[in-house]
Amino acid sequence: MVNYCLTLPILPGGIELLKKFVHENGGHTQEHDEFYKSAGINREHLWIQHSLPGSGAPDLAIVSIETDDPAQTLKEFATSNHSWAVKFREFAKKTYGIDFAGPPPPLNESIVDWQQ
Repeated sequence: MVNYCLTLPILPGGIELLKKFVHENGGHTQEHDEFYKSAGINREHLWIQHSLPGSGAPDLAIVSIETDDPAQTLKEFATSNHSWAVKFREFAKKTYGIDFAGPPPPLNESIVDWQQ
């Protein structure tokens, strides 16, 4: 199992969209759980990293998913016809300005994996 993380910039007004989407479509709805099972996701964490006041930097959504195959999981988000995935792709365009149906992003490069 791999803990795969990604960070997404939140567009202005996107925090409200994010919270609404999570409330209406987030974990433990049947539709969500079906898609996550088919995408191979066992666990997800989502945080909002608020930017420093006055920095001009966007707030960020920090996502952590546990999956055996991050590349396949991202492909499912991009190509699945499952109703939850279709809703997510529309949400992602409005909230992050990212088209998950486009070419898949390169996988992140892990440079530290420390544990005691």
